[in-house]
Amino acid sequence: MRGKVKRLRRLLAIRRLEEDLDRKTLTQALASVTEVESALTRQEAILEDAGLAARNALAVGDRGEWLMTDAQREVTGWNRERLKGLLKARAAVVPPAIEQFLNSRRKHEQIKHLVGNMKHAADIDEGRKEQAATDDWFLSRLMRTLR
Repeated sequence: MRGKVKRLRRLLAIRRLEEDLDRKTLTQALASVTEVESALTRQEAILEDAGLAARNALAVGDRGEWLMTDAQREVTGWNRERLKGLLKARAAVVPPAIEQFLNSRRKHEQIKHLVGNMKHAADIDEGRKEQAATDDWFLSRLMRTLR
């Protein structure tokens, strides 16, 4: 029985590694989504600042500044569209990564409980064997004293 427990412990170590790798993959997927969301937020702020600068340039009659801010707004708009596509692609990776992590977590927990149960059963079996050996020893001693 101890051999089975040892093999299950090896399997438990493998499952733990699998869970850790899946956790890392999920964390990276979530971080990449957050990175794109942050970039989108920055682009929104740039777009807002460029809009204010364009209005100020028009108010003072600075056509050159207005053209620069208009070009900046256009480039920012292109960047936003690219980032939205990137966000959609990266967000699509997250649900499968969550599912994979949950599956590996479940497998790890199952093996962990199985190892615990097998160890408990092995301990009980060992205790019974020890008790039987002790009982046999006392019985043989009793038999020797009765002769």
